[in-house]
Amino acid sequence: MKRTVFSALALVLFFNIDVRAQQELVSDYFKRVPLEEAHVVTGESAKSEFNPTSIKVMVWNIKKTQELPWQTEFLSFGRGRELFLLQEVYPNELFINTLAVLSKFRWDMGISFRYRLMNDLPTGTMIGSKVTPLEVIVKHSPDLEPMTETPKAMTLARFAVSNRKDDLLVINVHGINFTEFGAFQRQMDQIKEEVESHTGPVLVAGDFNTRTKERTDYMMNMMKALKLEEVMFKNANQRMVAVFTPYYLDFAFVRGLKVTNAEVLGRAKGSDHKPMTLDLSLK
Repeated sequence: MKRTVFSALALVLFFNIDVRAQQELVSDYFKRVPLEEAHVVTGESAKSEFNPTSIKVMVWNIKKTQELPWQTEFLSFGRGRELFLLQEVYPNELFINTLAVLSKFRWDMGISFRYRLMNDLPTGTMIGSKVTPLEVIVKHSPDLEPMTETPKAMTLARFAVSNRKDDLLVINVHGINFTEFGAFQRQMDQIKEEVESHTGPVLVAGDFNTRTKERTDYMMNMMKALKLEEVMFKNANQRMVAVFTPYYLDFAFVRGLKVTNAEVLGRAKGSDHKPMTLDLSLK
């Protein structure tokens, strides 16, 4: 799949194909999905509320399950986790069979686009939970990735918490990448809008694609203004960095939540990104 896609992009880059021809070529490989069709639900969760004293989370860009150790590591590192925030999900047979091992989970996927040559299989972000969400929203980035002309998808969910009148907002982020700063800013502002309108606890995490100082600074300043605290991970320096830069891509931020443990699993080889685990409780 990757070789076919790269071949198409190479034609555009190196042979200077005009805009109309580029659009036709891209449309042969990538299928945009209307926002109203971008939310897919599988599985069924067992609970209606989270326990406020313990919420165990895993955040991971899984690189479309392309690395051989992925399945073994996902099942091992994910054991006992109640909430998953996954980026670059690709529901092939391996992925579907792996999720089937985890019983009593609901999986909400936000589709970025579909691969036409791979039976229209989608890719995007996914929230998996032992708790049935009160609401799930999928947001497409206002701007498109160049060349592929596809958006990035964020998946957002609200969950009830025992003995609480307010609910937990979870935002799973995959930041737009190969674009100018303005496109990144507009996507981050989508997060800002949701957090500003929410009065309860918040978890925002994922692969932000903060590959420059300008992007990193904007994200950090925005989170600070929203009173979201950056999660400080053990082994944080083992997170993925952008190529030829010192800038990390994967982050987690919380508001109204206490972090009792947080770790980057640097020994993992199931993706180019490392999984991040968080043990949370409500303040």
